[in-house]
Amino acid sequence: MRYLPIEKIHDDAVLAMPVYSGNGSILLNANTVLKRSYLTKLMGLGFAGLYIYDEISEDITVEALVSEELRIETLKALSSLNIDTCRLMAHSIVDELLKKPHASIDMVNVASFDNYTYTHSLDVAVLSVMIGLASGLNYDQLKRLSEGALLHDIGKMNISLDILNKNGPLTEEEMAVVRLHPADGYQMIKGDSTIPATVKEAVHAHHENEDGSGYPRGLIGNKIPSFARIIHVCDVYDALTSNRIYRRAINPADAMEYLMSNCYTMFAVKYVKKLMEYVTPYPTGITVELSDGRHAIVVRQNNTHYLRPCVRLLDTREEIDLMKVLNLTIIQIVI
Repeated sequence: MRYLPIEKIHDDAVLAMPVYSGNGSILLNANTVLKRSYLTKLMGLGFAGLYIYDEISEDITVEALVSEELRIETLKALSSLNIDTCRLMAHSIVDELLKKPHASIDMVNVASFDNYTYTHSLDVAVLSVMIGLASGLNYDQLKRLSEGALLHDIGKMNISLDILNKNGPLTEEEMAVVRLHPADGYQMIKGDSTIPATVKEAVHAHHENEDGSGYPRGLIGNKIPSFARIIHVCDVYDALTSNRIYRRAINPADAMEYLMSNCYTMFAVKYVKKLMEYVTPYPTGITVELSDGRHAIVVRQNNTHYLRPCVRLLDTREEIDLMKVLNLTIIQIVI
């Protein structure tokens, strides 16, 4: 399979991964033949690209970090704002990731505008748990971290979609409304005695910056709860690599560069480093440009060096292991 921008997908291509709606239901199943009407509808919903099957990539596999069943049930729980079910789903995320200790973040983010908030929350939970695993958190801590990450944006449920999906810069008044969501989310769960304080504080503090410039309380450095510092890194990474109505997603390599350049001001450097252990800058199935000008598909990762995967040339289909052919490098992702 391979990932292609939706405008480059030909009629009658075969979908390789399911496409989800805002409430977690499946819009199109894997193996669906993509008619022009389907592609037009998906473009209107804001899907930037899809994974498809074709001859040149038929042997390439990309594995989702969580199962399709768990993804669907989690998106349903988030869209209905069922807090108890969300917490159970957060625990299931931990359980599934514990079975994949060597997994990497190796997929392009595929989501529409209408399900961004829910898909984003799920993705942030997955990323946060991976950082938690790399940081040596125990099982109970991982569950609480996952809960906080999955619930981190529940305060946005009170914000108008006209603001969340605005096609352009927010006004000062609109930005003030958005900045209320960590405190609003905290208030929504504050009175629930079954939710640990660490989860509540993670929701409350996930937009605090290391230098005190964040919100809502302007906390600094170690005054920010550790779960919130992890979630902050994952929140921004996923937002940058997601397609939004007001901008296209940026590629994983550029997103990591942004995180690294904002360590000590926005982000805790130790958690950015942990995320870097899992992120593949050039995800499997994506098209890249090599330093000699040729284009290739990433076939598989070299786990010892994610910057130098194995690639397959589009013109000759020759396979090149960039760990062995050192005079070639990847220049950019081709979108």
